[in-house]
Amino acid sequence: MNPVQSFSTLSFTGVWEVMAPEVILVLLGFGMLVFDLFVSKETSRRISPWIGVAGLLLALVLVLKNFGVVADGGMKELSNMLYVLDDYGNIFKVIFILGTTFTLLMSIDFFRHNPQVKVAEYSYLLIFATVGAMVMSSAYDLITLFVGLELLSIASYILVAIRRDAKGGEGAMKYLITGSIATAFALYGMSFLYGVTGVTNIAQGSQMIAQMWVEFKPLIVLAFLLMTIGFGAKIALAPFHMWAPDTYEGAPNPITSFLSVVSKAAGFALVFRLFIWGFGPEFNELYIYLVILAAITMVIGNVAALVQKNIKRLLAYSSVAQAGYLLIPLAVLGNGSSQENIWLALGEVTFYLAAYLLMTMGAFAILTNVTRAAGTESLDAFRGLYKRSPFQALAMTVFVLSMAGMPITAGFFGKFYIFLGAINTQMYWLAALLFVTSAIAFYYYFGVLKAIYMKDSEAPVTEQKLALPWSLGLIAWVGMIGTVVLGVYPTLLLDVLNGLNWFGL
Repeated sequence: MNPVQSFSTLSFTGVWEVMAPEVILVLLGFGMLVFDLFVSKETSRRISPWIGVAGLLLALVLVLKNFGVVADGGMKELSNMLYVLDDYGNIFKVIFILGTTFTLLMSIDFFRHNPQVKVAEYSYLLIFATVGAMVMSSAYDLITLFVGLELLSIASYILVAIRRDAKGGEGAMKYLITGSIATAFALYGMSFLYGVTGVTNIAQGSQMIAQMWVEFKPLIVLAFLLMTIGFGAKIALAPFHMWAPDTYEGAPNPITSFLSVVSKAAGFALVFRLFIWGFGPEFNELYIYLVILAAITMVIGNVAALVQKNIKRLLAYSSVAQAGYLLIPLAVLGNGSSQENIWLALGEVTFYLAAYLLMTMGAFAILTNVTRAAGTESLDAFRGLYKRSPFQALAMTVFVLSMAGMPITAGFFGKFYIFLGAINTQMYWLAALLFVTSAIAFYYYFGVLKAIYMKDSEAPVTEQKLALPWSLGLIAWVGMIGTVVLGVYPTLLLDVLNGLNWFGL
């Protein structure tokens, strides 16, 4: 399959057709910045989140419209393939926009209890971070890719410390230092790749790598490893994950959910496109490094989560383990990189990310309300929740069971789909490790359920009813219904994924 053959060149006037959602969000971000200068602080706090939500929904409509553009004419590109429009980028953009919309809705409650936070600044930083993620999913050039990566990263560093307290500052500082080192590794790897191929375009670079593989193999492998370390740290693959627990714990809950879903999905969008196309011809000689990373990440993430008593740190290590699951579809392509296996791998990742979006955002909505009422982020905050709020107990149960991979939930089918993909490419030991580590995860996930439904602690349990603010309730309802529906009728999403023109093909 040669991606270059499917490109069609657009005139400058076609920029809107290719980048309309990104253009809208950039204008929205700057518009919110100006709006904040000319209205009172109270008006800005009240209206800014809703302007952000409205702009995101408009961008979502434009992304959905672009599915039709790709179906009619194949992949579109801008400026010698610096940026492309295809269904691969479109489906990830839907996940980013929905994730950011949920984050902003969750933040409405956060703003109410944190009057020191500058709402407009928070909102447009979130919008710009989303634009960075969208650029990463459509970048077909190392320069564009790096611009998107840094736009997302820099905005995220600031958002982690947005409360300006000690814990947030510590989390942001660790995130900044680790992220900067990771960026340096990725950039260094890109420089080796450019030195060998002489181009920054991913598709053209792929052709050059195939021609120069024998002569420059050590340099190309070194470039691959440096970029794997850099991007691996961004998506919290072990052993580059050490920033995640402190950063997740220090960040405000909505931002933690954003990092867990949108930022991670953007990292995988980048890694899949770069490694499938950039190193495609020689990937069967490089994939073993990704297989090892996936295995280590699943084991370390799940084992480290076993001893966590803080619910946010538990979910942080759970997120590390999820990164291992998500890496499997890419890693196993080294054992079977036919076109059918590539489409299957992309389907596995996007289905699991959709499930992850629903269950993680829903879990953080409940977590936000429960931990704030209890005044602690320990598991004890959930004790007796079934008496204080049966709905919140039920919703959290659904989300936790989905993360554990129980049947009739989206999380189960997502893991099962990845498991079948590993079997299909004859990576039996990796499939077995996925099964074993998922079984380990049951232990700490059921610790949360035990706290919700059982009283085994000497600490007093309050039975005072716990109300759920409407914005958090909306996310919980959407997450719970989506998690169950995708668990019972996975074909609703799988049929859509199977009908996509992933790379305009």
